[in-house]
Parts: sequence; structure tokens; C-alpha cells
Amino acid sequence: MLDARLIAPGPAWRARWLHAGVAAVVGLRLLTRDWTQLADRPPALRTHLNLVGWVPDLPVVALVALQVVGFAAAVLAIGRVRPRLAFAVAWTAYVVLSGLWGSSGKFMHNDVLTVTVATLLLFSSPPARGVPADARHLRWGWPPRAALAVVGVVYLLTGVQKLRHSGPGWALGDNMAWVLRQGTSPFGEGFTLAVANLPALPQLLAAGALCLELLAPLLLLVAWTRIPFAVAVAVMHTSIWACLGLDYSAWVLTVAAVAVPAGLPWRPPWSRQLWSRQLWNRRRARVATP
Repeated sequence: MLDARLIAPGPAWRARWLHAGVAAVVGLRLLTRDWTQLADRPPALRTHLNLVGWVPDLPVVALVALQVVGFAAAVLAIGRVRPRLAFAVAWTAYVVLSGLWGSSGKFMHNDVLTVTVATLLLFSSPPARGVPADARHLRWGWPPRAALAVVGVVYLLTGVQKLRHSGPGWALGDNMAWVLRQGTSPFGEGFTLAVANLPALPQLLAAGALCLELLAPLLLLVAWTRIPFAVAVAVMHTSIWACLGLDYSAWVLTVAAVAVPAGLPWRPPWSRQLWSRQLWNRRRARVATP
């Protein structure tokens, strides 16, 4: 039954916007980070032990070339110019640079979700330009559903790990208050200390984050809770940034790229293919009719 739901036919517009949305997140990550800092790291920090450990230390020219090629490929994927090939090129550049950024070939936490979802989409075939937005097919149904499952499992595992290592005390004890006191807020140390010293507020923040992570699969299973889940994720990660200075914007954008198209039960106006082959033929038929 679960397999039947996963591989059921889906509309072309939903698969198209998922593919373009994740490509946009990859392109944004490639564009907004100064990857040339990798060339300045001491050799002792570049141990190359994990996923991209085979990549040698790259000079600045090579790092910039990877960034430019990857970003250009992401733009082509968004514009549906050889989207599958372009997406694969952008993914490769992003994976290599993100792995090297971790100094030992692993991915930093703020890139894990985007890399995971993007890896899944390497195996999907986005609809071609001439395909009408309302067309339905098996190969366009499984990518949005599989991406939802991946996002739900990743958030669930983060919550389970908290319970595994710390138990309910992670949310109900003084753990979050001490984390806040040691954090670096963009708004200054006084802001973080004020939040940490408010009665029950640190526990409420921690409990809310833990509940959101543990309930992620259920919230993404139902269509009408997917967009509220994306909003809740944005609120949670924004609060983490405000209190601790940790940038998880890639997670917020990836969740939005996955959950928002899957949460819309109808075809939104922006997904209409005004120049699709079907509508173009209708226009030509009307013109030819005396």
C-alpha cells in the first residue's frame, strides 16, 4: 500500500517545481559562500578521510571554477535547459565543495539536508519544456513523495538522536538554557542571556523543536500540514540563528522547495506553461479557424 502511494502518478508541475526549487537552493549555496577560504587552510586540517577524501587540495582557481560551473549549471537546471544533466553538474560541484569545507571530506550540518534531497533527485527525470503542467505520469509522482519522506526521516533522526543521548531532559531540563548562555547571537550577548534567563522559555523552545522533529513524518504525510510544517521549520531555524548565530537557511529553503509544492492541492498560476506545446497548438488552431 505504501509502495503504491509512493509510485502513483503525479502532475508535471509539481515535479518541475521540486526540481527547480532544489536546484535553486544548490545554486544559492554555491553563490553565497566564499569557497576560496579552502585554499588558506593548513594542511593539518585537510585530512581527507571521508566521502570526498579522494579530492586533492585545490588551488583558488580550481575552487572558483567549480563554483562558477556549478552555479551556471544550477541556473540551467532551473531554466530546464538539459535539466537532468545540468542538475548533476551542479550537484557534483556542490558535493565536492561542501565536503572539502568540512576539512575532512564530511558535510557540515547546515548542508546535510540539501545534499541528501539533491542526491535523491539525481535519479528523477524532470518534465521537458513541452509537457503540459497538468500532465500526469508515474515518473513525476515519486520524486515529490520520496523527497517528503527523506525530509521527514532526516528531521525524525535528529529528534531521536537527542532523546538517545540526553533523554527527555534535553527539552525539560536546563540543557537549552546553558546552550543559550554559551551561544553567540547576531543581536549581542545580552539578547541570548535574556532569553536563557526567562522562566520556562528555554524549555518551551527546546520542547517545541523536539516535537517538530519527531512529528515531521506525520506532518509531511498529510497534504494540508506540509506548508505549516515548512513555516514551523522556518520559525525554528530562525530562532536558532537569532539565539546561537547558526545559519541553517539551507534547511529552511530545502524544506520549502519540497513541502510547498507538495502541499498545494491545485495547480498554482505560476506553474502554467503558457507556451507549452498543447496551448501553442490551440492558439494556432484558433488563428487558422475562419
